Amino acid sequence: MRGECIYLQVMVQMYLKGWDSRTLAEQAGVSYPSLRRKLRGASPLHLSEARRIQQALQCGMTLDQLFALREGGNEA
Repeated sequence: MRGECIYLQVMVQMYLKGWDSRTLAEQAGVSYPSLRRKLRGASPLHLSEARRIQQALQCGMTLDQLFALREGGNEA
């Protein structure tokens, strides 16, 4: 994924599943271009989308844990 993801734990969980951002987009029912913008902080991440991503990843993390901003990330 070009650009830096501001949600480190999302990236960690994708890595653990062997997924790329295209696979996550498919599993979460979010368009790939939209997901990329949201993970970079270029567009807002809505609660319903965050929940779909959380459900797709099935990692047992709360939304707060999964979407904690990485150091230097912008609040969306």
